[in-house]
Amino acid sequence: MSFINCYEDASRADAYASLEFANTYYLAYRDLPAIISQHIAGTRALDFGCGTGRSSRFLQKLGFNVIGVDVSEDMLRIARGIDPFGDYRLIPGDNLSEFGDGTFDLVLSAFTFDNIPAATKVRIFGDLRNLLTPKGTIVNLVSSPEIYLHEWASFTTKDFPENSAARSGDVVRIIVTDHQDRRPSRTFSAQTRLIEWCIERPNCKPSR
Repeated sequence: MSFINCYEDASRADAYASLEFANTYYLAYRDLPAIISQHIAGTRALDFGCGTGRSSRFLQKLGFNVIGVDVSEDMLRIARGIDPFGDYRLIPGDNLSEFGDGTFDLVLSAFTFDNIPAATKVRIFGDLRNLLTPKGTIVNLVSSPEIYLHEWASFTTKDFPENSAARSGDVVRIIVTDHQDRRPSRTFSAQTRLIEWCIERPNCKPSR
């Protein structure tokens, strides 16, 4: 099954740029400053899967010198527009070879691995590990399977009861309610823009 980058989409990028640290996203980021303060020494950070730069700007406010990387030029275009002095780079195919080993004290990945197939995850984690200093740390935020089974402030799954029967590797569906992108998706209903995610389990497959 080939990987399709569903975030290489100008309208979706515009929608994601409007997201703030509210509702369910607030819970995801709430404890990060304390975790980072306790476990990270140094100020050089890589934001892997930075999207429109929200998490990169978050790290900047914590005092980090941040490089944000992503596979979507549409997302990066917006990140650079919001933060013209930030360092945002395209990494086609998640190729991190432009960075030398031992470059970063921190690698942050905020929900990026929710959308990466298992076989690729193993390779990317190895690449990210090589980029860390000897005392460097990867902070990896991922969604637990519960997010696909319940209603949340920022997400809804009520239209997808089949999610409850999903097995490892099955695609599950969720609607982001914190932005207004309601275009028809290529595969789904014309009433709502959907995002396909993989359950975070060992043999997770990419969405189609």
